[in-house]
Amino acid sequence: MARRALAAAMLAILASLGLFALPAAAAEFKPGSICHTAGPTSLDHVVIEGHPERWICQDSEYDWKKPRQLVRIDLRDRSVDQPNPRFAELDRHEFDHLAVIVKGLDGSSATRNYAFNETSLGFSSLRSIISLPEIQEQAASVVFVIDGTKWPEAFANAELVENASMPPLAGYAHLLAALICGLLLAPMLFDFGYYRALREPFPLFHALFCLMAFVQTAAVSGLIPLLTPIGFETELLITYFSVDIMIAATMLFASNFIEPEFFCRRKRLLLMGIAVGALTIGSLTTFRPDLFARWIDHAYFGTYMILLGGYFHVLWSCWRMGSRMAPYLIFGFAPFAGIMLIQFTTTVVSPNAYGFDETWPQNLALLFEVVATALAVADRFISIKRERDQAVSEARSLEVLSERDELTGLFNRRALTTRYADLVAEGFHAMALLDIDHFKEINDLHGHPVGDEVLKCMAEALTVGSDEDAQVFRIGGEEFLLLLRGNDARQRAEARRRALTARTFAMMEGLERPVTASMGFLDFGAVSAEPGVDFGTLYTRADQLLYAAKCAGRNRTMDDRLELFIPEDEAGGAIAAA
Repeated sequence: MARRALAAAMLAILASLGLFALPAAAAEFKPGSICHTAGPTSLDHVVIEGHPERWICQDSEYDWKKPRQLVRIDLRDRSVDQPNPRFAELDRHEFDHLAVIVKGLDGSSATRNYAFNETSLGFSSLRSIISLPEIQEQAASVVFVIDGTKWPEAFANAELVENASMPPLAGYAHLLAALICGLLLAPMLFDFGYYRALREPFPLFHALFCLMAFVQTAAVSGLIPLLTPIGFETELLITYFSVDIMIAATMLFASNFIEPEFFCRRKRLLLMGIAVGALTIGSLTTFRPDLFARWIDHAYFGTYMILLGGYFHVLWSCWRMGSRMAPYLIFGFAPFAGIMLIQFTTTVVSPNAYGFDETWPQNLALLFEVVATALAVADRFISIKRERDQAVSEARSLEVLSERDELTGLFNRRALTTRYADLVAEGFHAMALLDIDHFKEINDLHGHPVGDEVLKCMAEALTVGSDEDAQVFRIGGEEFLLLLRGNDARQRAEARRRALTARTFAMMEGLERPVTASMGFLDFGAVSAEPGVDFGTLYTRADQLLYAAKCAGRNRTMDDRLELFIPEDEAGGAIAAA
């Protein structure tokens, strides 16, 4: 005994001097520890778990180049009355195969295997939910064996919970996302209507923005992987690049939407340049992320901070100049820009500050922007339509004025030329050409003011009553033309001719003799449908009848009824036969 004690004492002295190493106590996993290791796909979790010294429990650096990753979460720090976790919620990253092993304090264990597409979606497309195998004994640890992943830290940071935040298929978050997607698509119907009415490009760019906002919301909310069979890589491409197309569409929409009087060519080019910049940085970071390596977030969000700064600078200057549309775009885009600013801060400026899941803030921000810009488009549509209606109204007023005789208010020769064919088609098949007798003498003896009053009396005499079957035109000087329809057209035209004398006698004083008019009346109803019967031919015949009335002594009517029309012959003679 004495010799053994002496030997032990000597070994202790040598060990204290560093000349001899005592065998270490067996290594163990600490309660509540999170450890990881990596190796080839042949690495057996049962064997490796028996060697705690081969696990890394303090270092956060993962050897993600190894094909198999193992993550062990110790549960022995949980209270005895606390139920075993049933689900693991973690960041969603692709893997080839996953084995989940739950071990009990009594040495019992249960295993469940998963392919990537067999996991459930979490609150967004960024999160996954995995069902843990169940055991009867209190759980001591959960081990994740992952093949083909580059993100083993997602499993180390997994939340182990008794009740999942989402049901395994579709929950209220997906229903809410579907509702938001429907609201994002609704303005597109109005955009196409606005475009059809205005033929302006900004409704189409707004429709493109709404479409990309819909795609982005459906992607980040998990609707696309839930409802479509596309692969994870394609899903990521859609999620990432739809943001860039959406921002580019926003810039193109703004460049065509702001009122032209507040938007110079330089500002338009700047917004178009921002659109090109958004598509460029989006394409590079989405399809060639290897160009940026670990600086990809710095390049992406840093570029967007510059681009969005330019966007708000342009709109702010338009607002200061008095633009009514700029505030819609500033306040509508501000929430989404604020989310990108937070992402820039948390990923570039202060990456260790706190985690930020932008999914639902972004969904609500996009909904707000779509509503704000839809109101802006409606406001702009009403404004442009009001301007165009006013322009059309003014054009019509000018057209009406151009077709009216300034002195008498009757239709003039231009109106006769414009309306003649329609009137004939409506049955106006009688023409009366009237001329005031001795009108030059009235002007010479009494002056042009009196002559003008005589012309007004003539106009009033020809338009007396509300006869819808008579149209009156002043075609020059003291000459007037009537187009009439009806069987009694000759009698009505004659009554109006005679009314001139009675009206001037009642309305004017100082005239030495009654004012009379001569008329040539032509009924062309029988030949109205024949080719070659045009206004010029009929007018010539009516003028011949008027001349005959003048030669016969004035203050009378000469009339004719065309029964046969003979067009011009080769000799150039025009013949209208009665």
